[in-house]
Order: sequence, then structure tokens, then C-alpha cells
Amino acid sequence: MNDQDTPGAEDGEENLDREAEPWQGAGASIDLSGLMKSARQTAAWLNSIDKQVEPFRRQLRMFESTRRSIVGTMGPVNVASQAALDAQRQYQAIAAPVLALQSDLGDIYDWHSRINDVVRSVSLPRTLLDQLAAAAALFLPANLSGLATEDLYTILDLGEEDGLSLAWAPGTEIVKALLPLGTREERYALLAERRDDVLDDIDASLQIVTHPELTDMVTILSVATRTARAGFSEGAQALAGNVLETAMKRHGKAWIRRSFPQATYTKGGNHGIIGSALDDADDWGDLTLLQFKHYLVLAGMRSAFGPGATQDTFNRHLGAHEASPDTYRPEFVLPAILLAHALLRALSQDLERPDDEDDV
Repeated sequence: MNDQDTPGAEDGEENLDREAEPWQGAGASIDLSGLMKSARQTAAWLNSIDKQVEPFRRQLRMFESTRRSIVGTMGPVNVASQAALDAQRQYQAIAAPVLALQSDLGDIYDWHSRINDVVRSVSLPRTLLDQLAAAAALFLPANLSGLATEDLYTILDLGEEDGLSLAWAPGTEIVKALLPLGTREERYALLAERRDDVLDDIDASLQIVTHPELTDMVTILSVATRTARAGFSEGAQALAGNVLETAMKRHGKAWIRRSFPQATYTKGGNHGIIGSALDDADDWGDLTLLQFKHYLVLAGMRSAFGPGATQDTFNRHLGAHEASPDTYRPEFVLPAILLAHALLRALSQDLERPDDEDDV
């Protein structure tokens, strides 16, 4: 280990960098330079290990914070809090030897593999979906509160199959009316029939998005809702598509990487990043509770940023580069606005506020 790479070196450690003078005493000469060098290397090693185990400490703090949030919302005796507590205990059992530095570096690599397995196991079991409605403020958009487990599955399917993002809008009544319908055409027809109600819900939801870096996009998306009300569907779709693209370019890709740090991102484009997050979630079976609504927003965006010359759902790329009656369809207007709206709502919750940064 190079001396200049020693982490955490302070002014008070300068004496460790000097070669010690031999000590004369009791008629014997003892050269302390080897001992001092060993001490210096040990201190550097401990500093290095301290930095390496900090993620373990952060992870334990995160588990405890999540568990306390669940208990505060749902009470101490529930399936979600028990799952969080079990996961925390598993992690503590593995991390404790590392934090105590009671083994050598070879064992740490073995623990790292085991820890990855545990972290991936802290997922969203099917039985916990029943708990989401009771903890809506933490894990679900308000318009989906109270829905049954199977309804949540259906909503995710609608995102992947129809390019719909139903997070935060439309209202619960319209969402429930969509669920039993058997075809995309029926669902699009219902949205068109309830167009003004859907747009009212979107406009009301957009009032929550007040982050200064998002307000310009909120303004343009509000113009899109007014344009749709006036019957100019092509203009409304174009505006919504541009808001969606701008939001992804400025903040969306970084938000996805933060929301799904477990994913492997091999491509930098919007479609590649969205696909990586969705695919690595393994049909959302590997999600944590806090990732559910992020996945809900992304589910409808894969087709919006997908490749291809034609598509039966809204596609931002085709709308921007292949303007035709086929790519601009009346049934694409509300899905496009809903997608842009959901992303803005998600970003509004994720981005730090200027006053928050001042408090750090």
C-alpha cells in the first residue's frame, strides 16, 4: 500500500511517516522502524476498511428507517413491518462480523456475495401487496389506494401492454372502470369518453408539482390539456411528447438510476435505461416496497420510447420524426399526457429543493 494513498491521513500522523531512530537502552539497541512501518500500514488499512464498511452502516440505517416508517403508518403488528424486521435482522447477522473486523479480507469478499443475496431477497412478495393500500402515503399514489392485489397486477399489465401510466391520475373511479375491460380499444374508448374528467384529474394533480426545475414543463403540459379539451389532438400529443422527452433528458435518466440501483445499465439511451430497470426487476418480483410506484411510472414508458417504424400505442420517437396520421391518433392523446404527468409527479417527489440543500 502506497503511503500517498493512505486514506484519512491527518497532520497528526506525520510522525508515522518518518523512519524512527534506533532506541538505545539497557545496553541493547532496538530498531523500531519496522514496528512503526507496520503500525502505519495497519492504521492505513483500518482507515481503508472503515470507508469500505460505511455502506454496511448506511444499509442498516436504511432498513431501520424503512421499518420505522412502516410501523408508524400501519402499526407494529403487520406483514410489511415483520418482513422489514426480518430483512434487517438478516443483514445485521451478516454485516456484524464485517463491522467488528473479526475476520480477514478474504472472508469479506465471501460476505459481500452473501449480502448481495440478502439484499436481493428483500423484495415485494405478493402477499405484501395487500398492505400497500393501508400505507398508501408511503408506497402508492393516492388514486390507487384501496385497490385489491389483483387490481395492482392489472394496472402494471396495462402499463406494459397499453402504454398507460395510471399513477396519481385519473381518479380512482375511472381507474376501477378501466380494470374489467378486456381490450386496449375498450380502455382507450373509455378514456376518450371520460376525457374531460381525466384532464380535470391531471390538471389538479399537476398543482402538486411545484419544484422550480419542473415548473416550465408543467406549464407546457397544462397547455397540452387545454389543447386536448379544444379537440386539437395532434397538438396535444406533440406537446405531451416533448414534455416527456425533456423531463427524461433533464432528470429522468438520473432518477431511474437512483430509483433502481440494482439494475445493470449497458445502454445510455432512454429506451435502454428504461428497459434495464424494468427487466432487472424480473417482472417486478425483485422490487422493494419503496420502488413500487417508481416501477408503476416506468411500466408505461417502455413503449413510449421504443424503437420501430410503427406502433399501436403512443410513441414519442415516431411522433417527433415520423409525423403522419398513423403516429398522431386521437386515442394516443390521453396516454401521452398521462405518461408525462406521471413522470413529472415522480420527479417532483425525487428532486431536492433549494431550501433542502441549504439545510445540509
